[in-house]
Amino acid sequence: MFWISAPNEEVKQRLPGFMKYLADISVIRDLTDRLNASTYWKDVGWLSSGTLVANAIMLATMPVFSRIFSPADFGVQNLFIQFAGFYAVVATLRYEYFVQLPKQDDDALLFVQLVAILGFFNTLVMTPVLWLLRDIISRLAGDSALSIWLVFIPVTAAAISLAIALQGWAQRQLLFQRSGEAEVVGKASYSITTLVGWFFFQGAGGLVMSYLGAALGKIFWLSRGVRYTSCAKYSHFILMVRAYMRMAVSLALSHALLACTVAIPSVFISRNYGSEILGQYALSSLVVSFPTSLLGNAIGNVYYQRSSECWAKGFSFGDIWQSTAKSLLLIGIPLYGTAILISPWLFPLLFGDAWAPAGHYGAVLAISAFFSFATSPMDKGFLVVRAWFYPFLWHAGRVLTTAMVVGMALFFEWSMDVFISILVIQQTALYLIDYCAEWHFAHREPSHTARKGGSAYAGL
Repeated sequence: MFWISAPNEEVKQRLPGFMKYLADISVIRDLTDRLNASTYWKDVGWLSSGTLVANAIMLATMPVFSRIFSPADFGVQNLFIQFAGFYAVVATLRYEYFVQLPKQDDDALLFVQLVAILGFFNTLVMTPVLWLLRDIISRLAGDSALSIWLVFIPVTAAAISLAIALQGWAQRQLLFQRSGEAEVVGKASYSITTLVGWFFFQGAGGLVMSYLGAALGKIFWLSRGVRYTSCAKYSHFILMVRAYMRMAVSLALSHALLACTVAIPSVFISRNYGSEILGQYALSSLVVSFPTSLLGNAIGNVYYQRSSECWAKGFSFGDIWQSTAKSLLLIGIPLYGTAILISPWLFPLLFGDAWAPAGHYGAVLAISAFFSFATSPMDKGFLVVRAWFYPFLWHAGRVLTTAMVVGMALFFEWSMDVFISILVIQQTALYLIDYCAEWHFAHREPSHTARKGGSAYAGL
């Protein structure tokens, strides 16, 4: 046989060309591409290891927080972050999510600077406005304890947006280790701020200020070594804003609708069932979302970076979607299946007997949380393919159906248990729709590619 006998001189001379020919065969080329793609999971490992340590800090401190703060305090925190999330949409128009998209690093860095400028001026203008409107807003939200904390919404929203932009920049530079470290710094800052706030402020002050502390910690860690463009580059601001304006408006409207989707149940629970029940719901929602925070976000960030790079080079990213979706299902099914079974007795054990209702809510919410875990890491595919219309339509449908569930709860006078069960069914249906849509985006071929049908991993 040729492969086990000593090659003659003619074979030796032809061997390099023959091996090059073999490398061009599609099967071997695809294998090479997939081996190159192993860095995908290496980068996921950096991010997930950081978020693992970060959430370990969160899990270690949460039993302490659940004993020094009341369920009503967690209810105030929940309302505050809903308002801050909504305000962030208005303040920056979500330009922080576009850092990965430009081909040139200088253009990407302009987005970071733009987010910082918008956040600063919005904080300067809107802080006194919210002080004047604090009583009206808190009354509409159904919790007067929220009133004194509303003035911190602009600076918290600005800090969160800037942290997202800087994290996108770090990931664009393939600094996934630094991005993972920032998660640890952020969660440590969250815990320290909560404890300091509990010592100095009454009520929910520590919990409310924790999000600002977490964002500032991440900004400090991620901004190290970031270079800034010269003043001459500021002439590109208008061009960049115009180039991405349609996507920015679509994404801003979508995130505003998302904020409404999250806020509608919270405000309804606060007004209809009371702040104590809202606190139980808030803690259960926070805990069942840990896997998404721990691993889903890490996978999603790397997925976004890789798919953006594939698309820019003229490839679809269907292979990346398939690999990611399979891994999410293999992780999520046993994880959330266990959560459904153990939540009712685990919550009182970890957080105290006062949180027993949260355990029952958590078991139900874990169902929709699983579908969120399976879909949300891949939900930026529409950004990559510039399908600007999709997020608005999907989020509009979600707001409409959420409002319908709340309306039925009011009309039929549902108990909290029934309301959460129907809400979970509604959320699950929307996640399944998004799952199918993201599959479609991932398999779309770029119009500018000259290599149709090429592997999504090629060139990475």
